[in-house]
Amino acid sequence: MLSGITILFFAFFLLLIQPFAAADAKPLLIVTENYAPYEMEQPIDGLQGFDYELITEIFKQLNYEIEIKFLPWKRVLHIAKKGKTIGIMTCAYRPEREEFITFSNPISEFTNGFYMRKGHEGPMPKILEDVRNQSVASIAAYESLKELQALDLRPMVAPTTDTAIKMLVGKRFDYLYVNKQSTDFAIKKMGLEGRFEFHPISRKEFYFCFSKQKEGVEKIVEEFNKTLFNIRENGTYDKIHDKYR
Repeated sequence: MLSGITILFFAFFLLLIQPFAAADAKPLLIVTENYAPYEMEQPIDGLQGFDYELITEIFKQLNYEIEIKFLPWKRVLHIAKKGKTIGIMTCAYRPEREEFITFSNPISEFTNGFYMRKGHEGPMPKILEDVRNQSVASIAAYESLKELQALDLRPMVAPTTDTAIKMLVGKRFDYLYVNKQSTDFAIKKMGLEGRFEFHPISRKEFYFCFSKQKEGVEKIVEEFNKTLFNIRENGTYDKIHDKYR
């Protein structure tokens, strides 16, 4: 049997090493790209993005310390494939991502559609083909631009969302095909509310994309989805999004 002195020695030793063990515990790395108003590397008017706030709140309630890094999208996917992150803050479902991603329950949504100047007398589009032979545009490198190009709708290309909005106001084109959530945020920031009509075409959901390669991720996914459900039910989710409307 261990003597009382030996037991006390081991107890004292454990107390000594506890702070060092805590110091060695690394925060969970989350990667994402800058995409207002979902997540923003630099806050705008004190806001850092509704997905950013939601994810931060979920992991806070789960008592996980996190570190969020903003990176180019290709690098974000590469890090997730290698299991060097717990997951990607905001991403869309793609069948090819199932190989290395476990998708959470939906955290937000993405609506693509056409913006028109108020009072414009052209066709009210319900599908992409409705703007054939009309002056239409989208943003460089966006999937929305590729959709228009795939149908040979000959879109103009704007370099940024802010520029595209200014071009639409200036009648450089009549239809702007983009994401509603990010464009509404830009319109509000520019003080141009009430100048446009929006016609939705498609809607998709966004997810927190957990890396399957990360050890112990299954437990965190389950905890995450339960907490996300509670946040939706108790009104916290709506309070976060209301700040961005």
